[in-house]
Amino acid sequence: MLLLATSPGPGGAANVLAGAVGSAPYFAGDVKASVSLPSFYDNFDMATGKVTNAEIDTKLKEAVEELVK
Repeated sequence: MLLLATSPGPGGAANVLAGAVGSAPYFAGDVKASVSLPSFYDNFDMATGKVTNAEIDTKLKEAVEELVK
């Protein structure tokens, strides 16, 4: 399972993501990776549907790779 979270603020819903990662095993969830996307409107282009922040985009791609291993 890959868990993602985002928010319009700089926290990127990190607390929500941490809660989801921590509780997933109680529901038979096998979390392979998780990624938080902070400041959604600054780091995501709605027109192209792509992450614009190179560092976050790399983290997302690495997380997807973990999922498909």
